[in-house]
Amino acid sequence: MQLWAEVAEQDGAASQSAMLFLVQPSMDVEQEVIRAYESLRLPVHLYLAAVLGDTSEAEDICQEVFLRLFVYCCGRGMVAPERVRSWVFRVGHNLAIDRIRTRKFRRELDGDDPLPELLQLPDAGLTPEEAVLEGERLQAVQRRLAQLSSQERHCLYLRAEGFRYREIAEILGITRASVAEFLRRALRKLMRDNDA
Repeated sequence: MQLWAEVAEQDGAASQSAMLFLVQPSMDVEQEVIRAYESLRLPVHLYLAAVLGDTSEAEDICQEVFLRLFVYCCGRGMVAPERVRSWVFRVGHNLAIDRIRTRKFRRELDGDDPLPELLQLPDAGLTPEEAVLEGERLQAVQRRLAQLSSQERHCLYLRAEGFRYREIAEILGITRASVAEFLRRALRKLMRDNDA
């Protein structure tokens, strides 16, 4: 069984139509994508929220990532199980970069790169004094992260997610040596600011 869906894309004043061809998926494909979604949705969402600084945009892109995984698996076959995680993060990263580029053309940026809203929410179990101290600590982390280049932040976020240098290089489309250098610079900047 084949399904056709017309997707209307609004891009400024121009309207484009694209035809999306889907093949009725086997239950195996559907189950594998559901398993990937259940295990990777939260880490992908957190990474995208950190990159974009907006949890609602991160959720939109996260859904798009898993839709693309589903369409890819239906049309071209499965992604090797050991590569699903890096494939999903790579697609998410690319979609986030596209969204940032679009955002830059639509409005002027402040120059700030805020931490995701998730990190800015106070813990309900904290006393008022602890909440103030935690807020100050988060602001200091935010200031330090804002001093990093975009590549340094991306490498740091992905490393914090547990990716190896090889996987980070694949996701960001750079060499392993570049990943190592970006992480070294980022850690040096963060440690220098911490000592000050």
